[in-house]
Order: sequence, then structure tokens, then C-alpha cells
Amino acid sequence: MESSQHPNTPAPVQKDPRNVEVSVYAAPKFWPFVGIGALVGVVIAFISAYTGQESADFTRSAVAGFLSVGFAFIGVLLAGVVFLVVDRITRKKARRALAVPMGEPEHR
Repeated sequence: MESSQHPNTPAPVQKDPRNVEVSVYAAPKFWPFVGIGALVGVVIAFISAYTGQESADFTRSAVAGFLSVGFAFIGVLLAGVVFLVVDRITRKKARRALAVPMGEPEHR
């Protein structure tokens, strides 16, 4: 082994025009972020409706329903922002890899 080559470094792959260099990273999933944001908004709405002052015009259930819609919307927006920040952070930690095709290409 050459002194300039590190023992954990894999041997270089021969250049093949079909090989593609790709970025590999753990991408977060969008829908769980949105769902949790909406759920947190609804929970906060119910807490607000049932711990706040009672209205003479509306029942607590009606107030909880109105607040749920608004707070869920705000929760979804905030969750979308958090998703974008987490995605940006994971993209910065991406590593480069070489995608090598396996087997013969299929002809149509």
C-alpha cells in the first residue's frame, strides 16, 4: 500500500460514462411535519377555548372549533418553516457518492 493512501479509503472506481455522481443525505418527510403542526395548533386551540373566559354568545365547543381552524393553519405554516430549516441543515451535511449501474441497461 502506498504511504499517501489512507487504509480506509476505497479504491478509485474506473471512469464509466454511465456512472453518476450524487448527493446523499437523510431528507425529512414533509407530511409528518405538517400533521404535527396542525395537531399542535388544534391542541392549543382547545386549551385556549376551555381555559379562557366563557362567552355569552358562543358555547365553548363553538369557540374551540373556530380557534382550531385558525390555530391549525398557523401550526401548518410554522411547521412548513421548520421543515425548510431542517431540510437545509440536512442538505449541508450531504456527502457525495458515485452511483454505479448494476447489470446491463434495459432496451425498449
